Amino acid sequence: MKKSAIAFGKEVKNFAGRFADFLRCHKAMAAILMVFLLFLYGVRIFYYDISFDSEIAISNQGAILMSWLAINRFGLVATKKIFGLVRFVPYVSNFLLLLTLGFTALFLSFCVEEWRGKSDRNKWFCYIFPAAYISAPCLAEQFCFSLQSFEIAWAGLLCAVAVYSFSRLVFYRESIFWAVPGFICMVWAFGSYQAFAGMFITLILISFIFHYQNGSFSISGRHGWLVSGVCFVVIFCIGFIGYLAAAKLIRFYYHVDSAYIDNMFRWKTLGIQRGLENVRMDVERIYFASWPTFFQKSFLPTMIIFIFFSLRRGWRKKQGEYWVYLIALGLLLLSPIYLTLVSGEPQPIRGQLVYPLVAALFLAEITTVSRRWLSGILCVAAAFITLRHGHIMTQLFHTAYMVYEQDKEFAGAVYGRISQTEADNGLSECPVVFVGRHGIVLPGDAIRGDVIGFSFFEWDNGGYAGSTGRILNLCNTLGYPMRMPDEGQAAMAAEYAKTMPSWPATDSVQVKDQIIVIKLSDS
Repeated sequence: MKKSAIAFGKEVKNFAGRFADFLRCHKAMAAILMVFLLFLYGVRIFYYDISFDSEIAISNQGAILMSWLAINRFGLVATKKIFGLVRFVPYVSNFLLLLTLGFTALFLSFCVEEWRGKSDRNKWFCYIFPAAYISAPCLAEQFCFSLQSFEIAWAGLLCAVAVYSFSRLVFYRESIFWAVPGFICMVWAFGSYQAFAGMFITLILISFIFHYQNGSFSISGRHGWLVSGVCFVVIFCIGFIGYLAAAKLIRFYYHVDSAYIDNMFRWKTLGIQRGLENVRMDVERIYFASWPTFFQKSFLPTMIIFIFFSLRRGWRKKQGEYWVYLIALGLLLLSPIYLTLVSGEPQPIRGQLVYPLVAALFLAEITTVSRRWLSGILCVAAAFITLRHGHIMTQLFHTAYMVYEQDKEFAGAVYGRISQTEADNGLSECPVVFVGRHGIVLPGDAIRGDVIGFSFFEWDNGGYAGSTGRILNLCNTLGYPMRMPDEGQAAMAAEYAKTMPSWPATDSVQVKDQIIVIKLSDS
């Protein structure tokens, strides 16, 4: 055991040396990446806005932490506690997001270079891959949730570290101690966001495929590639079971539970036909770019090129067990719809963590042709595509900012009317009920997303008091305290509102049985 620990220490030291060498050799790439990060995510630092759930974190972070424990996201809680983020400050979260995401992109580039081996033909790959990864518009939906933006970026780094650790153990037969950071990071990542299970599998497949293509790497044993694949399956199962066990113990200790996780798996409730229709919908929007705001039209052609290169390079290496390699390649192509296949529902855009990774991989791979002049031309084309997607991301962030500014202005106007109504009736601190919804007026060329572009005054409208809970939490962060109604009061307000005019009519705010009723719309 002592010898293994000493050997592990040397292996970690060697890894640190290789990573430092990688950074020294790619200073220009790192500098460009940092500038591009500031271009993409600077708006999150210099503009102040918050999205749904962040208003709860500002008012009562303890409630958010307990809700995360209830839905098996103990990793988010652990990250906040370890980094001392005991009070949610959007600027801090977004600044740490920028640093962590940039480092993750660099580390993933290092991993790919180490797995596939150094080659002149991969020169431009290291420039395109990290830039394309961080500029995927899907990430805008995820990172608009500022309350967990850094924590999710951190979990992505943990996922990459876990896969790298296991690759040292399985492919290079290094110290068993690599399993320690591997399993810790794996369970931590899964416990931060369940979608990281798909990202973990995808990174394992990328590692397997590039090791197979690596001419300077050979695996020992008669069925070495098959055994390695089985080892990774076993590792994933152990890690996932460990995550489920940890989540169950934590829920039991804190006496919390939620049906949120159970509601993720809808095949039984929706039926096979509806589930297959949802899978088809996700296939169309991902592979055929039916939703081009988030899914690139370049994805399918670059995927086809990647398939051609992979088939050719894998065959030419003559590593043996080519059929195992083909299975890994096929699974990688399906990776963007893993969660859809498991749940039976189209994935929310914010949960699509695999697509940015494989889309960046496919796009960067087109630059790895052997002819330098062609590689340069394809690099320029890939850079243009990356920049275009970056523009979409910045527009989405700007939409989120405009929505928040309008919500603030509208909240002030509504609170002023409520305060005047209370004063006119000699009341104070009455429960407030918002009936209906109030959308945002955006410029005609503004880009809306899956969540981005929607107002607090129209979100979660299906609750017992409509959007009231969201609205009151937002108003509380703005210094407009109001009282939440109970279910009976909300039902009475909905009945009263039937005869009231909608905002901004004078009588759209009324006192009924000591309940302030604000009618935003008829529906």
